[in-house]
This record gives sequence, C-alpha cells and structure tokens, in this order.
Amino acid sequence: MSIETQDQHPQVGEALQQLKHFNAVLEDQMYQTSTESFTGSDEAETVNVTVNGQHAVTGVFIEDGLLRLGAQTVEERVNEALRNAQVAATAAISEQQQQVFATLLDATEQLMKAAGLT
Repeated sequence: MSIETQDQHPQVGEALQQLKHFNAVLEDQMYQTSTESFTGSDEAETVNVTVNGQHAVTGVFIEDGLLRLGAQTVEERVNEALRNAQVAATAAISEQQQQVFATLLDATEQLMKAAGLT
C-alpha cells in the first residue's frame, strides 16, 4: 500500500521523494558493506587474506611450500596479510562513508526545504 495520493500537497511529495532517496542511500551502503571483499598480501606475496566489509576473514591462501619455513613464519605472514586486508577495507569503507554522509546531508537539506523548514 502506498502512502502517496494524487491529492497530496507538493511539499509532501517532495519530502517523500527525499525520504526514499535517503533510504536508498543507506540500503546501498549496507549492501556494499556486506558484499564487498578486500584482499591483502604479505610482502613476499606468499599469503593472501580476504576479508569482507565487516572485517571477517572470508579466505586465506598460503603458497605451496611455505609451511616448510615453520609455523612462526607462516603465522607472521598470515598476520601481515590480514593487517593489509583490514587496512584496505578500512580505507575503502571510510571513503564510502564520507560519500554517504555527504549525500545524506544533501538529502536532509532538501528534505528540510521541502518541509519548509529552511
């Protein structure tokens, strides 16, 4: 059921459009965060770790033969790759959030105009 009617005031229609836009921006951000992945490698590129937008590990690749270097070496390289993946995720998400905040600020200003509050 739609709350829009043909008899609505133009400001109400504009406000509803801005609210829909506001909601779409937030839903898009949530979708991106839940579906994007970020991969980091160790310096030697023998280990790759992939994390999602919530920084949960979704994949680990260890090059064949690396285990012969010992558990401590493998642990250090996995941790390095994990840190690099998390740094990449944090940077990308931070940039996306800045864009979302700017878009939401604009939508809020437009909503206030439509409601006659500015």
